[in-house]
Order: sequence, then structure tokens, then C-alpha cells
Amino acid sequence: MGENGLSRVLGWVTIGVLVLSMMGSAFVLGFGVGFGTGRWTAPDQAGASASRIAPAWGTTPLPTATPRPQERPDEDARVNRLPEEPEEFRVFWEAMQALREDYYGELPDDREMTYGAIRGVLELLGDENTTLLDPKSAEFFSSDLSGSFEGIGARVDLAPGGGVRVVEPFEGQPAYEAGIRRGDIIIKVDGQDITGMSLSEAIQLIRGPKGTTVRLTIKRPGEPELLEIKVVRDRIEIPVVEYKMLDDDIAYLKLSEFNSRSPELVRHALRELLRQKPKGLILDLRGNPGGLLDAAVEIASQFVGEGNILIERFKDGHERTYPARRGGLATEIPLVVLVNDGSASASEIVAGAIQDAGRGPLIGTTTFGKGSVQVPHYLSDGSLLRVTTALWFTPKGRDIEGKGLEPDIEVERTLEDRAAGRDPQLDKAVEYLLGLGIGE
Repeated sequence: MGENGLSRVLGWVTIGVLVLSMMGSAFVLGFGVGFGTGRWTAPDQAGASASRIAPAWGTTPLPTATPRPQERPDEDARVNRLPEEPEEFRVFWEAMQALREDYYGELPDDREMTYGAIRGVLELLGDENTTLLDPKSAEFFSSDLSGSFEGIGARVDLAPGGGVRVVEPFEGQPAYEAGIRRGDIIIKVDGQDITGMSLSEAIQLIRGPKGTTVRLTIKRPGEPELLEIKVVRDRIEIPVVEYKMLDDDIAYLKLSEFNSRSPELVRHALRELLRQKPKGLILDLRGNPGGLLDAAVEIASQFVGEGNILIERFKDGHERTYPARRGGLATEIPLVVLVNDGSASASEIVAGAIQDAGRGPLIGTTTFGKGSVQVPHYLSDGSLLRVTTALWFTPKGRDIEGKGLEPDIEVERTLEDRAAGRDPQLDKAVEYLLGLGIGE
């Protein structure tokens, strides 16, 4: 059965790359998928099961909602709590029995038929962020959050027409160095057609041990001919936080994802930067698919000293507000936030809070638009059901679902800019800060 829902999880999966959900989702392949905004926490990180996460699988940018850690539920207890089988389900079992007895062809195994039935129900919901991951994909989802793996170094999702779409090749990593670009669609791996495969199946082919070579057949938008690119796999280490001082006493901090370690890493980076007495700060959230909600609130609170960070609204109409936490390190320094269409979920929570508080402008392009929250349910066979439980809004009540955040100053960064090493968005951010007179 297909796994089209995977590409929509808010967060991205890392394939030897990295994954997390946005609103959509994406895998990291040495490769990754983004996180979706939702409540969630990987089993091997802060806890073990459901929690809030901001879209990160995303690959679309992987958007995810932001979760809080919870203990993995006792599966026997879960089964014991299940209600009596509804009368309507008898029709389902009657149909299944008829297929088993009379169908001329070969039926999928029972597990695949079960997943197919569940996905059929999810399709009726019309919510691309409520998705089912089979055990293997759920394992990717959990393990890829470690930030290190062997692969090609790119964030990916499932392409609409089949194949794997590259959401973001990581700069300096094998895919990027080999010439793979954002938007490329991988249709063959070592000559094997992957257009009919699920995302997890394709990722398993793309991943591989450090030092081995994989041959990718790529369809590039605007190019009439297919491309063949060889990539030597490597150990991929995705830095969560990068920071440095630029010219003119401007500090720069790039955040790649919102995991359980991100808040402390951001605080450490801010302490190191502020020690050098910067006159302005650039926060780079471009290509960040999201992650944990709690991490988003904590990080936004480093820049926003008061008011709310976001508002959650549930289907019964009640709301929950997340106020800024005390002790922010950078609530006064002149600030600019860089965003693009790969900024999703938790990234949008932070950017939206900063924008609504008037702390600084957003520069770049419109963000992904992942404004929902998902709770993960690990099922008894190891599969993972992500269920949308709420929508979130910026402090001023803006709904970004499907729309994203509009930048205050729109600046494109083209493929040509990337190839030439130019970054007009960063240049504009520096120009803006200098225009405030901070360098005088």
C-alpha cells in the first residue's frame, strides 16, 4: 500500500538524512523529512511517545506541531480500553471474508489490508496531517531525530506524481556537493524505478553506509532531460545550531530544527554571542521544518519578553495560551528573522510571535503554513498514528494554516544565487540592521 500520507506529516524524516513533519512531512536522507507541528516526542528522546511537536516532517516543509513528552502507553492497557466492536464493522468483516474466499487475484497480507483500511478512513477526513506511518516509517521518524546518520544529506518528501522530492539539500553535505538541488525529484535509485514506492521504501534504497556510492536519476523542474548524479554517502551530522559574528558587530544564529536539546543550545549560542557585545542579531529559520512545541515556546521566549507566544484552539472551542517565559536573553537587541517556504510549524510559531510582538521584521519569502497540532499514537504493532487535535494561532490571532506568514520584507534567493554562493536575504537583513543606525 502507498504511504502518500507520509509526505504530509508535519515534520521530516531523516534518511541518512533527517526527518521531521510540516505540515507536510519530509524525510531526511542522510536525507530527511521534516517534523509536523503537533504534540509529539520521539521515543528515544525526552520521554517516549506522545508529545507536542511543531511540524517538522515536513517537506513540504515538513511541518509538525509541537509536542510535549509523554510516556509510551501500555499497549495491553490500550487494547483493554477498546470499545466493543460497532455493529457497522460487521459489514467490513463481511467484505473482507468475501475477498478472502472469492477474489481471483492475490490479496495483500492482512497487515497491509489493515493499513489500507485505516488510510481509507484517514482519506475521508480530508486532513493531510492526520496520517498513519507503518512500523518501519515510524522507526525512521524516531531514530532520525538524533541528528546523525549515514546517507546523502538532504531533506525529502514524497513527490505528488511519484518519486522522492528534495526539499532541502544540506549545505556542505554529499547531496549538495554533488549538485542536487532543492525541488529535484528522484525517480530512480541505482537504476531501480522508485515512482511506485512508498517514501520509506525509497529512503531505504537511498540510504547506505558511509563511503558507498548511490546513482540517482533526477527529474529537475525546467530541464527537458533527466539527470544522473552519483553521490558518495557519508556520516551526516546536522548541526542544530550554528552561530557566528558577522562584520559590523552583527550576530548570526541559525536554527535547523526544534528538538529537546534546541533550547539549551540556543541559550548557549546567545550567551556566547552576547558576550561579544553585538549591536544586532539575525535569527535564521530558513529550511527549518519545525519540531517540538515546548522547544518553540522556550526559544521564542528568548526573543519575546512578554505577551503570548501562541494560542491553541480545540474543536470544542476552548483555547490554551502559551505565554512568554521569563529570563529571555535577547529580548532587547535589534532583531531580524530570516524565513522561507521551508520554515514550518515550530519555526512559524517563533517567527509569528516575534512578528506580532514587533520585535523585528521577517525577511525572505512566505513560510510553509503549518498551523495545526498533532498527537502521536504508537499502535501495538509499532505503527504510528498522528492525529490532528487542534489549530494554533499567532498571539494576534492570525491563522496561518495553508497560508503561512508573509515576510515584512520580501526577498528571493534563487537557485542561481545559491550556486554562486550569494545570499541576498542575509544581505538584506544586514542592510536593515545597519539602517537602524546600530553600526554608528
